[in-house]
Amino acid sequence: MDTKQQIEALELRLIAAMKTSNVPELDVLLADNLIFTNHNGHLVTKQDDLETHRSGNLEIYSIDTSAQLIEVLNDTTAIVSVVKDLSSDYDGHISVGIFRFTRVWHNSGGQWQVVAAHSSQLVS
Repeated sequence: MDTKQQIEALELRLIAAMKTSNVPELDVLLADNLIFTNHNGHLVTKQDDLETHRSGNLEIYSIDTSAQLIEVLNDTTAIVSVVKDLSSDYDGHISVGIFRFTRVWHNSGGQWQVVAAHSSQLVS
């Protein structure tokens, strides 16, 4: 499997883990030093993200992917840009919209993890 195929598979694992709030899987896929800027401009750490899933305050109803672009820079870095049609409930607030996510995957010691991510809401 080439690097692009590996990243495609990891993206599928990440979305599946997000949908089911699979904290152990998210813990593996997200780097400890994750920097994530959400669509509100707030900085979210790995621990923040895991706690959101662990607490049950987040329920993702659906995530549909389109316009995925994967750029492999080298054996250790890949960038993903993807559009997601997302509906969720976060702490009692329903959110429905179309978002563009950019994720940076880094391979350290043979393990790919998300080290940085950003989301922007395109349509609400």
